[in-house]
Amino acid sequence: MADDLALREVVSSFRAMVQRRPTVRFGSRIASGWTRWLSAAMGLLTALVLMFGAPRAAEAEHGRLVRWDLGDASEELAVGRAILRYEPGLDAAALELAEQLPGWWEEIERALGRDLDDGLTIHLVSHAGMVAKATGMPVWVSGVAHPPRGEIAISMHDPDGSRSDLDTLLRHELVHVALHRATAGAELPRWFHEGVAESLANEVDLMRAEALAGAVFGRGVPQLEHIEAEFRGDARQASVAYAAARDFATFLRYHDPDEAQFRQLLSQLRNGREFEQSFADAYGTPLAELDRQWREGLFGRFVWFPLLGSGSLPFLLLGPAVAFAWVRRRRRLAADWARLEAEDRAERAARLEQLGMAW
Repeated sequence: MADDLALREVVSSFRAMVQRRPTVRFGSRIASGWTRWLSAAMGLLTALVLMFGAPRAAEAEHGRLVRWDLGDASEELAVGRAILRYEPGLDAAALELAEQLPGWWEEIERALGRDLDDGLTIHLVSHAGMVAKATGMPVWVSGVAHPPRGEIAISMHDPDGSRSDLDTLLRHELVHVALHRATAGAELPRWFHEGVAESLANEVDLMRAEALAGAVFGRGVPQLEHIEAEFRGDARQASVAYAAARDFATFLRYHDPDEAQFRQLLSQLRNGREFEQSFADAYGTPLAELDRQWREGLFGRFVWFPLLGSGSLPFLLLGPAVAFAWVRRRRRLAADWARLEAEDRAERAARLEQLGMAW
């Protein structure tokens, strides 16, 4: 990390020399030509420093080399202290993200219980392969965050070419950065980092629920100490790991009605307390006991999964609706018959009255 700090100091010094460059403010669509030239020059200088001045820093979470070579993201928007860099042609998506960014960051701060530094650099590119190539991450990722640097890379398209959920993707990566800052860079297990990011980014995810339910009634939900290895497994193992981490993090967040215990946990971590001791201090319960309580509730919450697999669930879901429709139909028919009978009686009475008058 010392080499990384030295590199940042060199780049910062270079930027200080060109403070008079025009800034592309929020709402501007295209950077000026000489700003793009300057960005390219700075990228070249950074590359030279990386090659000759200092070894490359390692990505803290995964231990992989970080090469944030995203030169295609040459357009730029400034949103407060956040910089959004994007590829030409992605203007509409970039503007939409820029409009949402302040609100998302405020929501994350509120959930974490602390005002946080909002200096960020976000790269938006067209395809996930560019993110993987630029950052040294696996080919299946669509977004990457480097929390110590406050740097994020996301893609418009997932590895299979389909459109990614940019909103959820960016919120997820923002939480990684915010969580790092909220805990003053405390060393956290990956299940906690990913679980909190998943929980805060999108609280409703049917695919994650299905993955977790499959594990509950299948091979079992991996223990917390084993989830780290599951993240590095195949796609199915990684999906279960993300789903379990997400569900447990949500359990921790809503353990009390005001989420005060979760925010207290983050404060304990920020103050330098050990990870497991922070749980005991914040929740009054050891982490192992919280894990046991969460696991005990999984079966009851996902009891619908075997019914879905057997084909019974659709009938159970539709049965009440069918019964309601049948009762409603019977009542309507009864009302129609009563109306017809009343009309018939009125007609017969009118005829009898007419006959009496004629007689």
